[in-house]
Amino acid sequence: MPTPSPIALPIRRLTLRDLTACADLSEDRGWPREEHKWGFLLTAGKGYGIDAPDGGLAAACVVTEYGPQGRPDLGAIGMVLVAERHSRQGVGRRLMRHVVSMMGPTPLTLHATPNGRPLYEDLGFKVIGRAEMLRGRFTPDGTEPEVATRAATAEDLAALVRLDEEVFGADRTPIITRLPAFADQLRVAERNGRITGYAAAWPNMDTHVVGPLIALDT
Repeated sequence: MPTPSPIALPIRRLTLRDLTACADLSEDRGWPREEHKWGFLLTAGKGYGIDAPDGGLAAACVVTEYGPQGRPDLGAIGMVLVAERHSRQGVGRRLMRHVVSMMGPTPLTLHATPNGRPLYEDLGFKVIGRAEMLRGRFTPDGTEPEVATRAATAEDLAALVRLDEEVFGADRTPIITRLPAFADQLRVAERNGRITGYAAAWPNMDTHVVGPLIALDT
């Protein structure tokens, strides 16, 4: 009996039970395993995947919805991956078409790698900006900061959600409310008793990632 092609297999919702398979898929494509990040996104967002006939996942992605539940203002697509052995077979295109169809009229955004950009543009996505990732070590310069910061508390969450929506432009409550459990540090900036910014730092393999970073000014 011939092995079915992944392009003909069903697309299903992913859960935390798929965490290891998602990390394996990342590793297969030369990405860090990022179990911590996958777990966060599968909880805060909706994961979609195609099971490979030979085991594991042939493809996966996550959609995080921002805005009112059931009628989001924006959908952010991330972690779009296709296993190397199933690449260039239309699997990624099929998964993306499914996500676009599921989201209906909701505007969608994603960060494209050079390899993925041709597919996304073919599906109707347009470049609106550029993102860069910087990596290094922070070295304190010895000067006192101009803005006071402190560790965030549970009582700050409502203010953080309001500030985040004001700056970002959409309600990201599912992300913000999970940051205390996800991040190693969550700090807020204050001026005259008002929270004017916040930043999270979370572990990702051998580094710490800073983000989200939200503030009323630079």
